[in-house]
Amino acid sequence: MFDPKKHFNMIAEMFIQMFSQNEPMTRAAGAKPKDIVKVYNEILEHALNQPYSVLAFIGEKCVGWSLNFISTDFSKDNTDPNLNFTNDLTEEIKKKNNESQIANRIEVVIDEIERNYPHFIPDCKKLFKLDVLFVDPNYGGKGIGTKLTKKGIELARENKCDYLMSVASAGGSGKIFEKLGLKCVRELPFEIFIDNGEKIFKELHDGNKTVKLMFLKLDSNEKS
Repeated sequence: MFDPKKHFNMIAEMFIQMFSQNEPMTRAAGAKPKDIVKVYNEILEHALNQPYSVLAFIGEKCVGWSLNFISTDFSKDNTDPNLNFTNDLTEEIKKKNNESQIANRIEVVIDEIERNYPHFIPDCKKLFKLDVLFVDPNYGGKGIGTKLTKKGIELARENKCDYLMSVASAGGSGKIFEKLGLKCVRELPFEIFIDNGEKIFKELHDGNKTVKLMFLKLDSNEKS
């Protein structure tokens, strides 16, 4: 598990320097580490307010992690987000206050795929969010991402959550989530998002074409 005092700086460095340059969506948006420092630190600090994030080590080396938190505070707007979807995100991007336009764009795309998510889980009272899944690319293909996700599912069940939610922006994470039973409830192609008439994303280097909102309905008596 995560020890915030011991691991924060190490994970922040990996998140900003390594994750940002390997995560397909962030890379396809043209982000450099300096563009996403503020956004990533906010994500990290939010997750570390709770004791549910998980680290993976091989020996003394950290080779991956999942940033997780539990939420019981849901938006009261459960309108189907597809009813009023627009692919032109220009106005929403203007409302963001990051210095980097690239960071603003990435934030708004994530906001959009998660928008009104309670519509898809109307019976949910307690939600486990697997917010970020990362494996050092030098250690890919060893099942680390699968083990981290399984641990998240285990923690969600232990804490009597009704659902686990995650956004799959990379092809690899999407395959892991699907294999472990998560269902895609909303899927949007990267190529449709525009800002001031310009496509936000170039082609993703992993060949992935869409960002997916995924859920796993949990039964505390089941085993992952």
